Amino acid sequence: MSSKKRVLVAETLEQAGIDLLREHFEVDVRERTDEETLARIIGDYDGLMIKTYTRVSKQVIDNARKLKIVARAGSGLDKVDLIYAKEKGLSVRNTPQANVVSVAELVFGLMLAVSRKLAAADRYVRSREGWDRDRFTGVELAGKTLGIVGFGNIGKLVARRALAFDMQPVGYDPFVDAAGMAEHGVRKVETVDGIIDVADYITVHVPLLDSTRNLFSTEQFGRMKSTAILINTARGEVVDEPALIAALQAGQIAGAGLDVYEAEPPNHPELLTLDNVVLCPHIGAATREALNRMTVQAAQMIIEALED
Repeated sequence: MSSKKRVLVAETLEQAGIDLLREHFEVDVRERTDEETLARIIGDYDGLMIKTYTRVSKQVIDNARKLKIVARAGSGLDKVDLIYAKEKGLSVRNTPQANVVSVAELVFGLMLAVSRKLAAADRYVRSREGWDRDRFTGVELAGKTLGIVGFGNIGKLVARRALAFDMQPVGYDPFVDAAGMAEHGVRKVETVDGIIDVADYITVHVPLLDSTRNLFSTEQFGRMKSTAILINTARGEVVDEPALIAALQAGQIAGAGLDVYEAEPPNHPELLTLDNVVLCPHIGAATREALNRMTVQAAQMIIEALED
């Protein structure tokens, strides 16, 4: 029997990280692992790598008699029972730096897609309906005020790119002072309402907490400019989806670009019928570069934990 420690890669991940693990451990790879199956097999493994779908519940942790580390190739840890893992002394790591460039770039992809009506224009050309360019008149990013709600790693990269687009970035984050934002060319605003009152575009980069759930709801949409565009690549529940749909339908705001939803896939059919919203299937980290970084960094964390 092999004396090597064993690692389970519980869902499809980039080969670079798997190859790195195999230089050190015996590695089993599964395309997808449901909670019941994981609870049944996890006792054989010293390390676990997950990405999007794998749930590490109390039952899984109770059955993980050898497990030393769970490494998530990605940033969010909402599918791991973190409190119970801590009680059991199980290390849980993630890779929050790996996808920040990809998410920041997607923000601008969504801003441009909504502002220039790119998705609707693409559908129109494919339909061979005609050649009425006037219906797709949009607006420029240059000269507009971009409100950045949450000024962490992604928020900083968004600010840098906003300056390249000749935008005027303002930021809200209770944990970053005015001087810290000024270093990135951003004027600090003290409240979310302060952002709403001045912004032509608002991009959200906050974690999902009790204090950020439905951070944007009916009251906030009522305060926004009628020409404003909301971008959400953070967590779906930060935006009250029915309130957003109502605001888009009523013309309270001009549009939205969404990569995340209250439920995935989205469960509000009205959202799918709106022409002033561009929808993506949670692809913020879905670039070859980000996926490679996430998997390799998660593999390195497992190696450090098991060879310590």
